[in-house]
Amino acid sequence: MVSHPPISSDPKRRFDRRMSLVFAGNFVSLGIFFPFFPVWLAHEGLNGEEIGLILALQIGLRVLVCPPVLRLADRSRDRAHLLIATSVASLAAASVYTIVEGYTQILVATLVLAAVWCPAIPLSDAIALSGVRRLGSDYGRSRLWGSLSFILANVVGGVALGHLGPGGFPLVLSLTFLATVAVTLFAPRMGRPLRASPLPLSPSQEPWLPQRSLTSRLRRLAPAPDLRRLLPFLLAIALIQASHALLNGFASLVWARLGYSAMEIGCFWAIGVIAEVVLFRLAAKPLRRFGVRSFLIAAALTASARWTLLTFDLGLLGFAVLQTAHALTFAATHVSLQSLIGSSVAENRFGAAQGLSFALQTILMAAATLGGGLLYETIFSSAFYAMAAMALTAFAILLLAPQPQSEGSGGKTSEPS
Repeated sequence: MVSHPPISSDPKRRFDRRMSLVFAGNFVSLGIFFPFFPVWLAHEGLNGEEIGLILALQIGLRVLVCPPVLRLADRSRDRAHLLIATSVASLAAASVYTIVEGYTQILVATLVLAAVWCPAIPLSDAIALSGVRRLGSDYGRSRLWGSLSFILANVVGGVALGHLGPGGFPLVLSLTFLATVAVTLFAPRMGRPLRASPLPLSPSQEPWLPQRSLTSRLRRLAPAPDLRRLLPFLLAIALIQASHALLNGFASLVWARLGYSAMEIGCFWAIGVIAEVVLFRLAAKPLRRFGVRSFLIAAALTASARWTLLTFDLGLLGFAVLQTAHALTFAATHVSLQSLIGSSVAENRFGAAQGLSFALQTILMAAATLGGGLLYETIFSSAFYAMAAMALTAFAILLLAPQPQSEGSGGKTSEPS
């Protein structure tokens, strides 16, 4: 293995500090956008169907933009440079919300923001997994700082918007993106992604086909063989994560309709992410002991129960307790995904793997968000039963899927020529 100049006298510790800062900066904007964007849309006079369409279209656009950007990052001189560019572009796009009016303008502004913002989290994950591969970093311990900043944004955002009203959302969101730009400048510079020795079913082992043939062109649209064997698990992960669509898009509206204040809604979100933080902090040992499949089965079953219970008015304490299930429904699923990629894919393919998973999740998330918006408009909170069915589908896939094969470190690594 070609040696690298140390990032500092203690490379792992310095990498962990910088990655924690990057995750914190990225997730503070999400902590404002997820719970309060739908409330702002309703404040602007949009109905449930229009809100669902905006949320679904911006999610669907990510599927077209994010995977090619992540493949570009795999070939870049440093993924951090692209991450900085996306944060600056996101700040510019978010500031447009301060001047737009009406459904059409809001839709266009949202699509622009989605296009430039969507690579940020997968790029951060790819950089973090490089640290896991090269330095033995603990992904969960860095990622939990993103969740903590999400909590802070939920609570502070709830207080700020409680004073400013829903119309203050564009200003608050722009300020959070300004903070994101500032901290992203400290992203670890890891250099070019390392290239691994060939793994079983790696892209280089595909049979040669003439580049101009129709068969070749069609094959290039499909996942590469090294990722194709992971598809059952990636699909189950996507179903579990997409089952959060109604929570992300309409839970705040459900709670507001039931009479809960903006502060209480912010606390509901914060409780969920506190549970998420605990799991990120403690997940490494149980994940090694029980494996990805067991984690995902627990996540799918918990998600099904969680969405079913959200069809009832559980009261302040009941919703607070139920939100702790977020540790399994989201965090366990996300940690399992990163463990799957980190143990089964070569480092110079991390972006492609993140892109494939992102595409599956966003396609299903867009469909679930659009369908959820239509269901919410007609049957209110009973729409969560559809989300429970998605989670049960993931459970069935996991029972039938073969055990994923670990490739350890993904082969010996070397500098790309």
